[in-house]
Amino acid sequence: MRFAARVLGKGAVADRLFGNLQVDSSKARDLLGWKPVVTMDEALARMFKA
Repeated sequence: MRFAARVLGKGAVADRLFGNLQVDSSKARDLLGWKPVVTMDEALARMFKA
């Protein structure tokens, strides 16, 4: 898929779609004082515990 997208001149779009989908919540934490209800470590532990 990425190769085809690059051939069609859409490599950047393919990179966004198929690349890293990590979310950065630092701006929300800084501006709003927001913090997640559970940490990523806690969420993963819950997921694998079930």
